[in-house]
Amino acid sequence: MGQPIMISMSDIMLLAGAIVTISAAVKVVCEAIERIRKPNKTQDARIAELESKSVKDFNRLNKLEEGNIVTQRALLALLAHGIDGNDIEAMRKAKAELTDYLIER
Repeated sequence: MGQPIMISMSDIMLLAGAIVTISAAVKVVCEAIERIRKPNKTQDARIAELESKSVKDFNRLNKLEEGNIVTQRALLALLAHGIDGNDIEAMRKAKAELTDYLIER
């Protein structure tokens, strides 16, 4: 127990070589993990962009549907007025709705 610990130059070189080998192995493993995860990151970005476009399309289609409803009401009022010549109040209401829709758009 009383013997001193002797460290030679070859021991230091062996330790340094082990450290370099371990760090190289860690680097290779990290690069492999990054290559494995890269498609997921690319796919996640693409999915986020598609979801954003989907929401925009949904809102645009809802606005178009609202416009179709207003136009159909106006057409119905025109038909009712054309058939019997009455129902002027429905014509005024349809005109107001159509005007509001066109102004808000």
